[in-house]
Amino acid sequence: MKDGVGEERPGLLLGTIIGLGIGLFCLDLYLPLGVGNGVLYGGLVILSFLLPNRKGPLITAAVCSVLDLSDLVWGPVIDGMPRWMGVTSRLFSLTAIWLPVLFFLHQRRAEERLQRAHDELEARVQARTQELATVNQALVAEIAERMETERSLRTSEAVLQASQRELQQSREDLRALAGQLLTAQEEDRRRISRDLHDDVNQRLAMLAMDLRRMEKEPPTDPEGLCASVRLVSERLTAVSDDVRQMAYRFHPSILDDLGLVKGVRRLVDEFAARTGIKTTYVHKDPVAALPAETTICLYRIVQESLSNIARHAEAAHAEVELICEDDVVSLSVRDDGKGFESGPSAQAGGHLGLLSMKERVRLAKGTFQVKSAHGQGTHVQVEVPLHGGTHV
Repeated sequence: MKDGVGEERPGLLLGTIIGLGIGLFCLDLYLPLGVGNGVLYGGLVILSFLLPNRKGPLITAAVCSVLDLSDLVWGPVIDGMPRWMGVTSRLFSLTAIWLPVLFFLHQRRAEERLQRAHDELEARVQARTQELATVNQALVAEIAERMETERSLRTSEAVLQASQRELQQSREDLRALAGQLLTAQEEDRRRISRDLHDDVNQRLAMLAMDLRRMEKEPPTDPEGLCASVRLVSERLTAVSDDVRQMAYRFHPSILDDLGLVKGVRRLVDEFAARTGIKTTYVHKDPVAALPAETTICLYRIVQESLSNIARHAEAAHAEVELICEDDVVSLSVRDDGKGFESGPSAQAGGHLGLLSMKERVRLAKGTFQVKSAHGQGTHVQVEVPLHGGTHV
């Protein structure tokens, strides 16, 4: 029954529009030329917006225009009234008919742009979901490899027990890391969406409104025009800087341009300026370019270590040491903060920061150590061997 009623409503609405159009046309034939009742056709166009057919408003506007202009030929004329007054009245009626159509077309274009933006967002979400699926497959493959290693070590009971404990701990770390990575990636997705929608999108919309206002009401004096253009340019520059900063947070371009040593220098300088913690940086430049995976691994470890110092350590001094030898790169990050319990029982429930650093070093086939105690600060020590690979 509801479907039948829903199907009858468009037909009833169409009949109402046709009936009103015939009534207005008859009224036009009765009233003398020059009486402005033709603007009432605009109401029929507005009613046609309720029709399910998207071409309904255009068809209605075209038919109403023909009916409105036909009165120029068939409608009566008041004696003594100039012909141009009637023509002007009809042109005014045409304006009332087509203005809602223009609004309708503008609204349709806005909906199409919104739909395209929605489709692009869906494509990005699907791409990120595929990336997460690939990471999960890699984790499953890693767990399977470790289980095969466990079976191969069953010849020795003592070695087996030690391997089982290590494998269990590694499993828990991987599961914790996978879960927290999914959470962190989802938070990044929400933050990016919020930044783009609440900040960048609104600022771009304001710029578009300013440009439309300048187009509709251009300043009469050149100085005013220059000031308006300069203001829009400054706002565009600010938006561009913010977008560039968002991109830098995901992948620092300084690594591609200047390398690891200068990238870490920038991290240390920004950390010291932001937190007020006195930080020293000791380094030895590499003889040749470092592999890309080693560069990003060490950069992220320094970034995460400095972040932990700023959030948790309550330190007065920090030290970063980066020594590049021919066959190994050594990284040391030390602070004099309050420290924490770094034994196996504490690391079993480690946070995302330590777990991610540990996994990065493991993938780079290096060694990772964290030494800390309450009141004695924290020392992160990493060594990554150099054995060829893609260089940057």
